[in-house]
Amino acid sequence: MKTSRPLFISFEGIDGSGKSTQCKMLYHDLLDRGYVVHLFREPGGTGISEKIRDILLDKNNTEMSPITEMLLYFSSRNQLITEKVTPALDKGEIVLLDRFVDSTIAYQGYGRSLPLSSIQKVADVAIGEVRPNLTILVDTPLETAEDRMDDRVLDRLEAENAEFKQRTRNGYLKLASEEPARFLVLDGRKSIEELKSTIASRVYQLLDS
Repeated sequence: MKTSRPLFISFEGIDGSGKSTQCKMLYHDLLDRGYVVHLFREPGGTGISEKIRDILLDKNNTEMSPITEMLLYFSSRNQLITEKVTPALDKGEIVLLDRFVDSTIAYQGYGRSLPLSSIQKVADVAIGEVRPNLTILVDTPLETAEDRMDDRVLDRLEAENAEFKQRTRNGYLKLASEEPARFLVLDGRKSIEELKSTIASRVYQLLDS
């Protein structure tokens, strides 16, 4: 297997954006090229984190407060970082995450209108200095994303109203505008192969640098 410097890449976007498809495709492409690479989803990725995921996405949990929601996401995230992400990076391996802290800022900060300063305080405790080298934001208009989920059984977050989802999308775009060096923003309406090619070009540029 190829060894390289550690590389941490996160994929972001609203539900139905196509980010998970691209994340999986990059994972398999890296494996085919002989890299040591790990793919985890958020919330989830560990035994404890998957149990928290079940609570977060259960449509029956309608009474969950925005703060509880935010803290649960960070609890799941801390466990994943501690148990899986940091050990892999310490060994010089590649980690791909389907969602990371930007999701919480976009969904709970901009979507739920929680104070960004409060989220940052929790982030300081839960993830410390761990940050992606590259964040790929697959930006997809709400109408397109909704059409893609027509035949899907929606979880608690996916079933949220359009206003919430639009605030979340706008939040992502604001985050990307504030950190252009870290974000690669892609038009989610482009073909799967076109997006794959653009992502691969950027990732292998990082690996070769």
